[in-house]
Amino acid sequence: MSNLHMGDDDGEFEESMRKVNLIGGIIKDMSSQNEAKSRIGMLRAEELLGDGEKTWDESSLKTVQNGTTINRRAFEDLGKPKDEIPSDAAGFMAHVERDAKQRSEAKKKEIKRSDYLKTMGNCEYRKGNYEKALIYYNQAIDVRKDSCVLFTNRALTKINLGLMDEVVSDCDRALRLNDRSLNAVLYKAEALWGLDDTRAAEDLLQTALKTHPDQTKRIQDYRNKLSCSR
Repeated sequence: MSNLHMGDDDGEFEESMRKVNLIGGIIKDMSSQNEAKSRIGMLRAEELLGDGEKTWDESSLKTVQNGTTINRRAFEDLGKPKDEIPSDAAGFMAHVERDAKQRSEAKKKEIKRSDYLKTMGNCEYRKGNYEKALIYYNQAIDVRKDSCVLFTNRALTKINLGLMDEVVSDCDRALRLNDRSLNAVLYKAEALWGLDDTRAAEDLLQTALKTHPDQTKRIQDYRNKLSCSR
């Protein structure tokens, strides 16, 4: 019986498994729900995929979990002054968590201001003051561009102002944020109808009937309203 021997194939296999485990750890960090860990994963991936030949030495990736020194170049790439770059794992984690907290607080303020402007826009819309409502919705969207509702509210306001070309654009942006938004589909159909593109409007409404079977009556009523407007 032959003795066990670590040949070239075994060494290559071991190296391959080390690479797999290394990449797996990075991917796990990047996909973490914890924003700080996700940021760490991104920095590790950036270093791994950066310019220059990599030796696949774990110590070169400087992971936070094992307490080794952090990659200072990654912070320099983010535009941080050298005296603000942490040189240890604890400092790195504190910096990332502080940065995540600051961005979270900024986002909350952004949403609060945007909601206030949206409320003001809604009030003006209900009064029939569409020009004022549009101003408020414009300001709300300037603050926050990831709200489907803001774009549909603005689209409806523009319908009342006869700005049909702009309505289509707002509805498309709303649908990119939420492809299930029935309001965006209906308002876009109305804008297309107003632009005499009735075929496209009908196609949209037919698709809406299939994708929103629980809203059949609303869609049919909307279609009837458009038909009577001609």
